[in-house]
Amino acid sequence: MLYLIWFKIHQPESITQRHLMQIWQREAEAALPAVKQGKIKGLWKVSGKREVVAILDADSHEEIDQILENLPIMREMGYGVEIEIYPLHPYENFYELIKKLVA
Repeated sequence: MLYLIWFKIHQPESITQRHLMQIWQREAEAALPAVKQGKIKGLWKVSGKREVVAILDADSHEEIDQILENLPIMREMGYGVEIEIYPLHPYENFYELIKKLVA
């Protein structure tokens, strides 16, 4: 199952810009191998914002929770990370549904 996951990072006043970038570096070092392995289908940084968008391939909702809770950025500053998750399905499947609904 594919999921669009939107991360919005809110820097707490208690950490410096350098510290935030160090956390983000560890996050990237954990995420990029998952891209190469195909678990993460796409990964983008939103320009001008502290936001990242990912397309993740997961077998279950439980796997999503497991993956998210083990991310360095969540372990180190989970309170400062807002996550939005949207389950996705192929547009072709939606088209087939539309044809049934119209018939």
